[in-house]
Amino acid sequence: MGATVAGDIPLGELVELQFQVPDSSGPMVIRAEVRYRQGFQYGFKFIHATEEQLAIIRDAVRGLPIAP
Repeated sequence: MGATVAGDIPLGELVELQFQVPDSSGPMVIRAEVRYRQGFQYGFKFIHATEEQLAIIRDAVRGLPIAP
């Protein structure tokens, strides 16, 4: 997952991500590791996400356009 973060998080840091998925009743909370950083752009790898969480994310992003 990618995100813009106004702060300084070192590579390898474990963080808790909280984000809203369309058509869900509340925010999703998942632990993740910082794997990439360029300026304020960060890339995260989910850690111990459940199959249910991954299925919800897959369904939510399935119809999104691919960025050029």
